[in-house]
Amino acid sequence: MKKTISYILTASVAASLLCVPSTVRAAEAKDIHFLTCWNEDKDITQVVKQLTDEYNETNPATPVNLEIEVVAQSDMNQKLSVLAASNDLPDVFVTGTQEYIAEYVEQGILKNIDDIIKEQGVTSISEEDRESILNLTKQDSLYVLPTNKNIEGFWYNKKIFEENNLDVPKTMDEFMDVCAKLKEAGIQPLSCAGKEQWPITRLIGGYATQAGGTELLVKANNGEISWSDPAFLEAYQWISDMGSKGYFGEGITTVDSDTQNSLFTTGAAAMVYNGSWFTENLSSEQNTVGEDVGFFAFPAVENGKGVENTYTTSYGMYICLKDETYDEATGQWISYIMENFGDKGMELHGWLTPYALQEEHEVGFFTQMLIDAEETEGAASVWPEYAMPTMIQDVEYQNAQLLVLGQMTPEAFGQAMDDAMTMNGLFN
Repeated sequence: MKKTISYILTASVAASLLCVPSTVRAAEAKDIHFLTCWNEDKDITQVVKQLTDEYNETNPATPVNLEIEVVAQSDMNQKLSVLAASNDLPDVFVTGTQEYIAEYVEQGILKNIDDIIKEQGVTSISEEDRESILNLTKQDSLYVLPTNKNIEGFWYNKKIFEENNLDVPKTMDEFMDVCAKLKEAGIQPLSCAGKEQWPITRLIGGYATQAGGTELLVKANNGEISWSDPAFLEAYQWISDMGSKGYFGEGITTVDSDTQNSLFTTGAAAMVYNGSWFTENLSSEQNTVGEDVGFFAFPAVENGKGVENTYTTSYGMYICLKDETYDEATGQWISYIMENFGDKGMELHGWLTPYALQEEHEVGFFTQMLIDAEETEGAASVWPEYAMPTMIQDVEYQNAQLLVLGQMTPEAFGQAMDDAMTMNGLFN
């Protein structure tokens, strides 16, 4: 365990609605309706709830009554669409969908966070992270609050690698050799939550980025290049080969995130591609592997245009505020959340976030591993769906399962993506 002072850094749990008051209602309490994907003792909701309780203790004259409503993450987009259509979005809600953010900004629904930062004098988000978020959301001002600063890569079981005389792969040829030797030894090389679809496309995106460069996914999302570009076709063929060779184990499209993570933390699979949010699983009692865990970036592809030590970087689910119901009381509360989010995220979950730490913290073993990785980062990249409309994303997700099962060719996958982009007026 190492100490750190002020780093500026950086799932679905509920399946039904749940409303929980987080504080005892006071006579002058400001009611704030918070729509989230996690129960009050989980993830972002836990951070916001505990900070709200602390805020109320230190600001008894202007308390907040946080009304928490939980909806499954898989149902969040549909829920937001229904609420937006009826002009009934809650005061505060979470989303990871750039398409919705753009729509809500255009419709004047979202509060400009830059205005709050200026009005309340908040200084906790670095300018570098602010600019990155603007690029990801394609906005000129900050309309969302980040929750994490995630980097993604391959976690691997050091003991399994040592017992099988395997080195950390630097190239894709080495990676495939590692997978072949593990399978031959009767060990599942890689666990992947194919049921949830996005873990498959994350792998496709990582390969495509190494083959075609860090701007490839940006250009494809902008409709500047085809999803049948040679770099993409190579990535599609690779994921198909991984499936046909059995490197994901049995029934990849039936594996959810809990099973994926458990396969790794119990030593049943040698590797898992996952983000920095995975540190919470690794730090839990369910991890029987202990600290025999390493982390490495997506391997280089032969003749590829990628940069060594490139990590896909994201800022988690965004917190959004409804402009219509925003007032001074909300501003005081949310500014407290922003100022203390980094510390509470580190305290509860070992999170790296874009918020400056105000206190000294013991940094966990796995979190330190990510900090070390960031210090050697060669480049940051986006993920395939970062700016993709949901209709196109649905096509990608469904066909990714067919691709990994060998039921769709790389060429057909690329064509389906181009057709979906054309239908949405994004590609000619």
